[in-house]
Amino acid sequence: MTQAKSFEGIRVFLLDRKKFNQGSAISIPGIGIIIGKSQTRNNQLLMHEFGHILQYREKGFFFFWFKIAPSSLYSAYRNHKKGHLHKNYWTEISANNLSYNYFKNTADWDFKNFPIK
Repeated sequence: MTQAKSFEGIRVFLLDRKKFNQGSAISIPGIGIIIGKSQTRNNQLLMHEFGHILQYREKGFFFFWFKIAPSSLYSAYRNHKKGHLHKNYWTEISANNLSYNYFKNTADWDFKNFPIK
């Protein structure tokens, strides 16, 4: 894993793993955002992951690490099982909403892959 750049002051690390190169990523507040090497130009993914950093800032350490993070990881694990879509899970919608508002309702937001409500 190597550090590639930063996004909104958050370190971005590159990982060369199959899942991460297909668009999976993870945010670890205090450490950074981990994405696949093939995703370095995927600003939508970076904005979404930054939304998780915003969740941490808004909700605090305990709520993020004991409610949001485990729920999000379990949802990602269940993705596509019995019709479950991780992108529609509350933790992801919340991250999208925070990021969408942070970036001033950016006109190029990808509502299909990063839905808001």
